[in-house]
Amino acid sequence: MATLYHRYGSWWAIFTVNYKQKWIKIGKMSKTSAKAVLRKLEEDYEKRRFKIVEDRLILFKDYASEYLNFSKANKALKTYIRDDTSTKNLLPAFGDIYLPRITTQSIEQYKIKRIEHVKPRTVNIELRCLSHMLNKAVEWGYIGASPFKGIKLFSYKKKPPRFLTKEESKRLMDYSTPWLKPMVIVMLNTGIREGERARLKFEDVDFKRKIILIHSSKGGGHRPIPMNENVRDTLKWLKDNYVTKTNKITKRTEAQMEYVFCDEDGSPVLSIRNALSNACRKAGIKGVSAHTLRHTFASHLVMSGVDLRTVQRLMGHTSIATTMVYAHLTEDHLARSVEKLLWVDKY
Repeated sequence: MATLYHRYGSWWAIFTVNYKQKWIKIGKMSKTSAKAVLRKLEEDYEKRRFKIVEDRLILFKDYASEYLNFSKANKALKTYIRDDTSTKNLLPAFGDIYLPRITTQSIEQYKIKRIEHVKPRTVNIELRCLSHMLNKAVEWGYIGASPFKGIKLFSYKKKPPRFLTKEESKRLMDYSTPWLKPMVIVMLNTGIREGERARLKFEDVDFKRKIILIHSSKGGGHRPIPMNENVRDTLKWLKDNYVTKTNKITKRTEAQMEYVFCDEDGSPVLSIRNALSNACRKAGIKGVSAHTLRHTFASHLVMSGVDLRTVQRLMGHTSIATTMVYAHLTEDHLARSVEKLLWVDKY
């Protein structure tokens, strides 16, 4: 009924239901352990199929703790942090309710109350998290069916991605601390995600071929990104030198030779939020996050005439639809180019 498949370092259970495949991530473990989990999933599936599932009483707050452990082990760092934030906002409404007692009506009530305090996009993020939590609760045998069915997310108009102008980029560099500046340089010139920046190792940097091998924080896999001179010089300097958070420059220790951007004990620097926020405040730049640096990379590529398929590959987007958020920049760039053609005098 289900098959076991190994992909991106993890085991997956593949169920075929009504001629459609459903992939369930089991995780990183031995094949023997994965087979045991697969048998349990098949057993749970049969119980649900014949409607003989017995709900297991567990409070939402206790289940949330279990779900976050799963999220931390199986999702990208940024996604886990988002799940953690969403869960904290869901707990006041559902924390002391037993999981099987959560209803479609109670979720709709949460939507109504929450939209009074935050933007539609934030509510949607929290609802998606809740939906995934309830789907996992079905898979794990806590409930027979998810009450989320029929819940509609809020519709809203998405704004074009915020990106830095060349002048803003220069100001950001000028006000970045010596500790922050190398990370800003690499992110602006490669477009890597913050999680990918955190996991970047010196073994992934090929100075001879002038490429960085980026291990994707979304969906596994990897992609090569060419290094320009700015990135290459920065990484070469960092291979021998280390900058502390107090901006003291020292020689790298043995413990600091694995991750490019690490704390003094050698563990990766997971977030640059505070340092970036301080630099932007001093530079007088608003609305910037680490992800803005990624948008800046892609936006300036498009405005320089790079085609969207190439941008897609460099950004590591699995779908061209994701890259299409930059399409309007292509149109603006083309329009400005055509305006330069003055073959005849104006009427």
